[in-house]
Amino acid sequence: MEVKTEAVVLQTMDYKDNDKLLTLFSPTLGKITAGIRGVKKPTAKLNFAAQPFCFAEYVLAEKGGRYTVTSAYMHESFFELRTDITRFYAACAAAEVCRELSFENERYEGLFIGFIECLKSLCLSGEDEAESLVSFLLVALRESGYPIDLGYLEECDGDIGDKLWFDFDDGRFASFERCESGERASVSTYHTLRKCAGLAFDETKTQGGKKRALRLIKAYLSQKTETRFENLGEFIRLIDEE
Repeated sequence: MEVKTEAVVLQTMDYKDNDKLLTLFSPTLGKITAGIRGVKKPTAKLNFAAQPFCFAEYVLAEKGGRYTVTSAYMHESFFELRTDITRFYAACAAAEVCRELSFENERYEGLFIGFIECLKSLCLSGEDEAESLVSFLLVALRESGYPIDLGYLEECDGDIGDKLWFDFDDGRFASFERCESGERASVSTYHTLRKCAGLAFDETKTQGGKKRALRLIKAYLSQKTETRFENLGEFIRLIDEE
């Protein structure tokens, strides 16, 4: 049976002498593994389709639940990501999150669109790579049923004080008095998350918040999924704060 689907390459693995195994992320098929033959040869016509982050229409032959790429029509290579190590690791972190939060034969339109938009943003030199990744991670959490509630600013009429806590069970910020369990969270973390979510925020209170926001999201994701998210950790180590 032949299957056509839009997909992006999340991961590649060498297989046999000239073949590869691809982890593809499709908005309609979810996360699938597909073999692609002969792509390690110098003259391979489908070499482009086996590159990390390739976004293409893939034509797959399906037999016994196994997929093989027979042809592909590229939409975008996102080649710029391979020229900057920090942006490359940001893209790897986003791909890692997609791998861990998706399954085969499920639909992921929102997560897929968020991932493609993240890759586009990371290719733009004027965009902040940390903020681009945080924006995507907030989308990924929402689409996966683990949204972070950033409404505390409205609840307290704009006066959040200087002692915030984050409840890892409920995924929400609150004052110490209103949080039954959780950990201390900085005000800069909160305003950085609101900025990346497209909500009202105080720019003067985002200083140093990007790394803190990423660390909080990593801890929250790890708790919910029992996964270490090593690429996300490496990106956090790479970025410099202003």
